Amino acid sequence: MKYLMLSILLSVLSFCLVTCTAGCVSIVVLFFVICFSILSACGALFPSARIHQATVMSLMVLVASVLAFITCRNLDVEICFPSAYITSIEGQVVYDSSFTKNGNHIMKIRMKRCATVTGDEGTASGIVSVIGEESQIISAGVHIRLYGRFSGDLFIYDDIQVLKRSTLNDIRERLISRLQKRVLGEDPDDPSLLSILLLLGRADGGVMSIQEKARQCGCAHVLALSGMHLGILAGICMTVFGKGKTARVLAFLAVSAFVLTAGPRASLIRAALSFFLFFMPVKERSVAVFLLHMMLFPMTMVEQGCCYGYLAIFAITGLSPYLNAVLFQYIGRASSLVSASLSVLVFSVPVLMLNNGFWCPAVIIASPIAGLLAAFSMIMGILLLVIGRAGFLLHINTFVFNLMNRLFDLLMNLPKAGWMGYGVMVLLLITLFVLNRIHHRYYMLKRL
Repeated sequence: MKYLMLSILLSVLSFCLVTCTAGCVSIVVLFFVICFSILSACGALFPSARIHQATVMSLMVLVASVLAFITCRNLDVEICFPSAYITSIEGQVVYDSSFTKNGNHIMKIRMKRCATVTGDEGTASGIVSVIGEESQIISAGVHIRLYGRFSGDLFIYDDIQVLKRSTLNDIRERLISRLQKRVLGEDPDDPSLLSILLLLGRADGGVMSIQEKARQCGCAHVLALSGMHLGILAGICMTVFGKGKTARVLAFLAVSAFVLTAGPRASLIRAALSFFLFFMPVKERSVAVFLLHMMLFPMTMVEQGCCYGYLAIFAITGLSPYLNAVLFQYIGRASSLVSASLSVLVFSVPVLMLNNGFWCPAVIIASPIAGLLAAFSMIMGILLLVIGRAGFLLHINTFVFNLMNRLFDLLMNLPKAGWMGYGVMVLLLITLFVLNRIHHRYYMLKRL
């Protein structure tokens, strides 16, 4: 009982601390705390080992909450002059820039300095989103100066000046350029662009429409660089070289090279850290990855995709096993896929509602299918990279792309739900869980 009370106390303290923060980091930790608070409150239903584990997790959550508070404060925008007078900012690109569906160039900058219309210069800090016109992607770590103006929290630039590039930037750009040319050829098509997006995280206007569809449907995570990509690479190494130490070393090298090439994407960093911490239990590993990510790469935590990624991981590790145990008696082996989708929805729907105002219940079934199609698209990209743009590979890749596109179109045309639908879904899951526990207790008593 003391473990249960300590766990609840620490979860409440974490919750109170997180409510003082802002940004995606706070959303991640907030839902994480709520999840384990619920598990702790239901600790009487589980063996004492479960209660002890919940206590340890709550301690780690408390540390994560403190780090979230510090990170959010450090990344808040602070400028020594009124934003209306700022005409230029200087800073470092957080991660590789990309293009919007309208063709605008967008990136995030960690500011260092700023200047006003009168020529006065001063310090600036925090992460700011910038948008403008540029024909080339600027890689992470490049030091730049932007000339333009603030419009709310967004900086709109008219001109850009590269101040400093590292040798690593040059190596990455040359390598990515060669890989893109190998996969895309002289006449890029949308399926190949999607494959290069899944391989390297480089987005082009040609695939922005399917990205937007995936985001609105609640399947954005299947197109993000993640553990699926690293798993495929590691699986290839294990298949070719066996399962010994040599294969594991080569898998580590392949993963490291992939992360170095694709750049410091939040979802990729999370997946790589999880891969390197394979020796830890799943639940403890998810929190340890979150802590390391926040300490080592705090700038990448401002991405909305980072929020979705951690919500999905915490849901799958913390909630999915319990849903799987309940649903298995109704739908059999399919319960693992359905429980994973359901648990992710439980955590991510509030964020989808805040962004879109709706969510699609059909994504429970469609998300695993979309993930499988994304894996095929990435594998096609690897084959195009190794073999070249062979005709049969292009046909297969186009077929996979069209299937994914039609799946997203179907989801967008299906009925949507709001907060009421979310409440019904959560209430139904709680009811199933309670009924399952009652049935289990009744069966145990009957055996006695």
